[in-house]
Amino acid sequence: MGTKANPGAFDCYANAEPDEPLFVLLGRDKHAPTLLWLWAALRELDGETSEKVYEARQCSVDMIAYQHDHGRETVGIAQSALVAVMELMRAANQAVKGAKNNPTTLDQFRAFLCASRFEAEPEPAKETA
Repeated sequence: MGTKANPGAFDCYANAEPDEPLFVLLGRDKHAPTLLWLWAALRELDGETSEKVYEARQCSVDMIAYQHDHGRETVGIAQSALVAVMELMRAANQAVKGAKNNPTTLDQFRAFLCASRFEAEPEPAKETA
C-alpha cells in the first residue's frame, strides 16, 4: 500500500503528466475503500495487471483498517455494492417502456440499504502448556 511517506509501486501522483487532472482518495474518507475496490474491479475487467489490481484491493482493505484504528466511521463494501445494484434497478425501472413494475422510490431504496461495519477478528486463543 502506498502512503504519502512511502509511495507504492504504482504511484499515480509521480506518474501523472504535469497538466493531467487527478483526484486523490484519502484513507479517512469513508467511501474511499469502496470506490477504490470498484476501480480495481473495472481495471481488472479491462485487463490491468494482476499486481496493480492486487495493490489497489489491498489499499482498500488497509483504508478500512485505518478508519477502524482511528475511530472513524467505516462503510463496508457490501453496503456500497447494494447501493450500486439498487441504482441499476432504478435505472432499469425507468428505462423500460411499458414496464409493469413501478420505479423504485427513494424511500424503498433507503429501506433496502444495510449498514455494515468493520469488525476486527478476535485474537486466536494462545496455547497453554
